[in-house]
Amino acid sequence: MEVTVKPKIWKKLEDAAANYPMWVAAIGGKMGESTSNGFVLSEPNIQVFERKAKEPKPEAGE
Repeated sequence: MEVTVKPKIWKKLEDAAANYPMWVAAIGGKMGESTSNGFVLSEPNIQVFERKAKEPKPEAGE
């Protein structure tokens, strides 16, 4: 898979990697033309969120 994004979107990803110990990105856009490997994502948008670790649940009976 290959992705090309604008510098502004790339900066969002770099900032997330530098500032969050765990992060996740939601990628959206319009399906464009088909390629030999898939398709072109027209008008791509990426939202980056910090991912927080889940607290362990206490076991029953303790």
